[in-house]
Amino acid sequence: MSISEKFYGEIHGLFSEVRAAYEKLNGLQSSLDRKVSAIYHDIEKSGEFSESEGNDYAKHLKVTLQQRRVIKDELVRLQPVYQMLRSEIGKMDDQYDRAVRKSSEITQSLNMTMNLQDVFNALEV
Repeated sequence: MSISEKFYGEIHGLFSEVRAAYEKLNGLQSSLDRKVSAIYHDIEKSGEFSESEGNDYAKHLKVTLQQRRVIKDELVRLQPVYQMLRSEIGKMDDQYDRAVRKSSEITQSLNMTMNLQDVFNALEV
């Protein structure tokens, strides 16, 4: 594997990991949004409730909102990385494919059989 293939693969791997994390956090935020909504509906449906029940609702809502805040905060910090990789990965793929095609054309036209490892070995790098 060449150096360029290694980095190209690593960037694609990084994008896959970032996308998976972003989608997971997004899903968790949606789930917590539904949970908050469900708590509000429970409060609405309950009519009159005791001070103790109100306190339980408030505690449950507070914990859920704090969890949502933690997820949302991480999602906001991950978003610039995700957006940059998502917008640039296609451009990188196009440029890399063009470079590989051009390299292949040159290699074939010059009847080259030597590769990068051969050069490293010869130069003892």
